[in-house]
Amino acid sequence: MSSKVQRLQKVNSSSMADWTTLQTDVIGIIIKKLAIPDYIRFRAVCTSWNRVCSDMSYRPRVDPWLMLPQNPLDATQFFCIPERKNQLIRPPSTASFFGSVWAPVGSSNGWLIYFSQTHGTMQLVNPISGKHVQLPPIGRRVFSKAKLLEMNERNFIVAVLYGDQKGYKVTRKGSSGWSSVESKQILDDIIKHRGRLYTSDMYGTVEVWAEPPRAWPDEELTHQWRFRCLVETPAGDLIRVKRQSQNKFALWILDQGTSSWVEIDNIGDFALFVSHYNSVCFPAKDHPNLKANCIYFIDTYNNLCAFNLEHGTKELVETLAIGPARNDYYRRPQRDQLLWFIPSLK
Repeated sequence: MSSKVQRLQKVNSSSMADWTTLQTDVIGIIIKKLAIPDYIRFRAVCTSWNRVCSDMSYRPRVDPWLMLPQNPLDATQFFCIPERKNQLIRPPSTASFFGSVWAPVGSSNGWLIYFSQTHGTMQLVNPISGKHVQLPPIGRRVFSKAKLLEMNERNFIVAVLYGDQKGYKVTRKGSSGWSSVESKQILDDIIKHRGRLYTSDMYGTVEVWAEPPRAWPDEELTHQWRFRCLVETPAGDLIRVKRQSQNKFALWILDQGTSSWVEIDNIGDFALFVSHYNSVCFPAKDHPNLKANCIYFIDTYNNLCAFNLEHGTKELVETLAIGPARNDYYRRPQRDQLLWFIPSLK
């Protein structure tokens, strides 16, 4: 071996950094700046990095994702707003199960709710951890949406709303079937807030299912199918959202002291993400390209837009490349076939 080659090898070996010896606090700083897909790749690099990742004090950045219509043969695409790019993930047991196609019909707490009309079955899927939970058979009848009302180590509760029938069906961990619950009107949304169940019906009336029961009708007479939803904030408040026109929203917050709804135009550092299947409130601080005090939604042209609550204006965020509808039986505009997803490692 020539002396020139030996000198070159010596220089290369001495200049190469041993990344496995990075200090723990430095690795922790890096982890907190990573999105979850990058974090999963990061912890697979070496044993020392994976050991630091197992420390619960070092958690990756969590971003809101918009789940795009899915081709059953391809991986699921999620559009990440802060990074302005798509994340490709293949959830377990959802592309094909006994020859049937699974369609997402809800999302909450890092879980997706899938429904197979072919076999009348449902399941909960965490596409990040790979875990999935089979739910009791529910039948092949089409429904409006499914809501995960509660999810923890001890229990989960799933409710199903029908767009043409009053009441809802509910199941929980350990149940072998679904229970039917009656309501006065067809329900648009349902949420569990501070241990109590709240619903919003087709006419905009919000009702708390407690003793004594309480109902708040919509004071403005509007079209019965105008979009409305209920959202809980990270601060523990309950917000009532109403789409007043194609590009305008109004908000009310529940005053726990007076049990009344107060109209607001400021949600501070939070941003709202609304869709037919689910709506979430998320802190916008420290997230690139996320704007606080805005409502993110899909307009009639399949554009992702942000409605600024303070100024009452609409801003284009991203033009979405949405393909054919994922399933004909939904018969909804494509903007209503999208849902929001907050990834979780739990």
